[in-house]
Amino acid sequence: MWVRQRKRFLNARYFNKLICLLFLMIGPSAWAAPRIKVLKVSITNPTDQIRLHENIVLSVADLKRIAPDFKAGDVIVTTSDASTLEEDARTLQTIELPSQADDLDGDNKYDELAFQIELKPKQTRIVTIAYGDTATIQRLRSDYPKRTAAKFTMKFDGLAWESEASAWRIYFDKRNAIDFFGKRRPGLYLEMFGAPEYVYHWESPLGRDIYRIGDAIGIGAVAAQVDGKVVKVSDVADRKWRIISAGPVRVIVELTYKGWKVGGREVNLTSRMTQWAGKHGFEHRVTAEGADGLTLVTGIVRQPGLEEKVFEPTASEPALVRAWWGHQVEEEGPPATAIHMLPDQNLGLAIIAPGRESKVAADDPLNLLVQPQFINGKASWYVLAVWDQENSDNLTTNSESADSRFRYGTLVLPQTTPKTLDAFTNMAREMARRIIQPAQINILSRAAAPASAPPDTLQPARAKTYAEAVTLLQQSAERTATKWEPILSQTPAADLTAGKGLGFFTEGDNQTGEWKEQKGFFWTGNFWVGELWQLYGKTKDERWRRWAELWNARLLNKEMTENHDTGFLNFYSSVAAFRQTKDAKYRAGGLRAAERLKQLYNPTTELVAAWAVNGDDTIIDTMMNLQIWWWAARETNDPEWRALGLKHALRSADWLVRPDGSVAQSVHYNPGDNRQEFYSSQGGANNALRLPNSARPGERVFTHTHQGFAADSTWSRGAAWALYGFSVAAAEAKDPRLLATAEKVAGYVLARLPEDGVAWYDFVDEGVHFRNRDTSAAAIMAGGLLRLSEVTPDPTRAANYRREGERIVQSLIDRYLTPVGADDKAPPGILRHGSSTRPSDVMLVYGNYYLLEDLLWLEEHKASRQ
Repeated sequence: MWVRQRKRFLNARYFNKLICLLFLMIGPSAWAAPRIKVLKVSITNPTDQIRLHENIVLSVADLKRIAPDFKAGDVIVTTSDASTLEEDARTLQTIELPSQADDLDGDNKYDELAFQIELKPKQTRIVTIAYGDTATIQRLRSDYPKRTAAKFTMKFDGLAWESEASAWRIYFDKRNAIDFFGKRRPGLYLEMFGAPEYVYHWESPLGRDIYRIGDAIGIGAVAAQVDGKVVKVSDVADRKWRIISAGPVRVIVELTYKGWKVGGREVNLTSRMTQWAGKHGFEHRVTAEGADGLTLVTGIVRQPGLEEKVFEPTASEPALVRAWWGHQVEEEGPPATAIHMLPDQNLGLAIIAPGRESKVAADDPLNLLVQPQFINGKASWYVLAVWDQENSDNLTTNSESADSRFRYGTLVLPQTTPKTLDAFTNMAREMARRIIQPAQINILSRAAAPASAPPDTLQPARAKTYAEAVTLLQQSAERTATKWEPILSQTPAADLTAGKGLGFFTEGDNQTGEWKEQKGFFWTGNFWVGELWQLYGKTKDERWRRWAELWNARLLNKEMTENHDTGFLNFYSSVAAFRQTKDAKYRAGGLRAAERLKQLYNPTTELVAAWAVNGDDTIIDTMMNLQIWWWAARETNDPEWRALGLKHALRSADWLVRPDGSVAQSVHYNPGDNRQEFYSSQGGANNALRLPNSARPGERVFTHTHQGFAADSTWSRGAAWALYGFSVAAAEAKDPRLLATAEKVAGYVLARLPEDGVAWYDFVDEGVHFRNRDTSAAAIMAGGLLRLSEVTPDPTRAANYRREGERIVQSLIDRYLTPVGADDKAPPGILRHGSSTRPSDVMLVYGNYYLLEDLLWLEEHKASRQ
């Protein structure tokens, strides 16, 4: 036994040395070391038309000039409805926009960042581009669905590309024509079309090859017009293809032709096709070398009886639009000698050629032609196609599960696809306006920076003393007690429960300081009672005692019906009351709470179950509830309480604190009955998680989060509970393993706090998805650091913990405790910007409690440790 204990002690000493080294590497001022930085961009719709899914491209070079460390591959793009930076700064929750970074020239460096955004008429939206640590960004970024694709296969004679709406191919031979695949049902089907044994000419619910090319150039291909005849890009010395990118936002493919013999010369040509997600068409961008004086054209296959409309370029709309509508869908089946177009189906085709000099070219027997404007050998045009059978087989399912997605559902026949030439030309002209009047992009940032703290914290009027801050909190508490005493008195003490009766509160308004009414005392009622007892202990004013006893009476004798929060509820109320009054009823209440916590303890898992006897999960908050046991051990001299607390703390350190000091919020386990269904505080039997597992009794099954960003991130208040809880446990149990855990969590926290020391609601998110700071977490962290400074034997680390705890408190009282700015009209003593569950941004009763506790602790321990 001695050998085992000695080995544990030596291991703990060794780990403590590692913590010391880590802390020295982090340094005494580790704040302002964000994993993520942001750039701000404004996107404006210059027109009076709504822009659904506007295509946006940002130059990586432009962003790097502002932020040299910018990494386009590690980016999250978010937005909101904010139109100004001021509005954006007040945004709490963002909308993530799928994005992709593209290397256009193949040099293994990204050139462009692309995404799509919805814009109302004349609307401006602020876009935030967050970048940084690869692992962090990849953890935060959503798994975007793939909405474009590309494929090269000789099954369809060349290179193909697609969005969900349409698919195209270009023949990689002397034909060099572009063909069109129609889609009845939205989706990506090139893999199916290119499968060795699949015949894409046959009808299917998904789509097929519907366009007949013959000897024409197809739709949107580049060719030359020489002596009134179309010459394809056929006689070339070399042709190459490549897929530049195919992702959630756009697909880009490219063909290069060297030595194209045409018109008595040789031309080097590059064709680049770009199709965006959800779009019916693609941009064809052409670069020609040695083509001066050569007429380059594009067009579609000539068919009899087509309806046509042409819109010439004008000063206000400098683009040619030539659109056709009619029977140009060939019958199904492999190509036959005779060409039959279906009389009951229509296909709309359009060429949109930007530039005042773009014009209609003379048609020939096979092609209807457009002559795009070329400048310095470069031109682009947009190719649009709409089949009137689109969405005619659209399957809408009523199940989200993968196994039943194709088993249940309804065939929906929406009528959104253009059915006439007028409707189609309206669509083409709208696309032309998008091309000639793109969204206006303005990079607002002059440098990259971490996501900002709330705007009302950035310019505090002056520094406050601890005594001033206590006075402000006292004023706030006096307003609250005066207003809520008559409300509380309406419910007899015996009738008020955790979920019934009025008079307790958790969340309040940041500006007015008014508390939101709630039913029952919840798990938080103790913090208001504890604040009242703290103020009585400081002032000895009998008003505070009367108020404290009034509210405390509603918690007494409820201990045995509570969950693990019986520790919270009664340590900060009855135990605090007993310390102030020595009244036996409060001592009895505290001991009943300790006994209730013991009922929830499972010797198989060595953990206190969070919600019920023989429960299957424990949360990190319970480290704070152990305080009722530490107190009971001292009060009764019964070592059992301390032994139980040590076992729970050690198992929590093992299961809830990760090797890097980050903290999981909740752990589920087999409590001893090999259960396969798991429950939490946020769901009952109707919301059970069924998770077949082979965990033996007492073994862990999984971790999760209720309030953090994700199960593998670190909810900041959870880290605060761990820091405070393990620091107190280390002092009470005198176990070096608990001290090592507390210091490990402290190292993680201090290395990731924002510049002002007030944590984001989650240490991984850093304001990317939810821009919530949590002052309650900051106040708890400060309390944990201050207590840790009294426990750690190393004077350097002790001084640093003390200094960082003081710095957090000072930031809270200067930047977050009203009044803050010189013109702050809010009532005094509001601790702003707490986050109970994101994206809430509120005053929190436990934030007030722990800040007051911190201030009183600092007043009592005035001399900083050296």
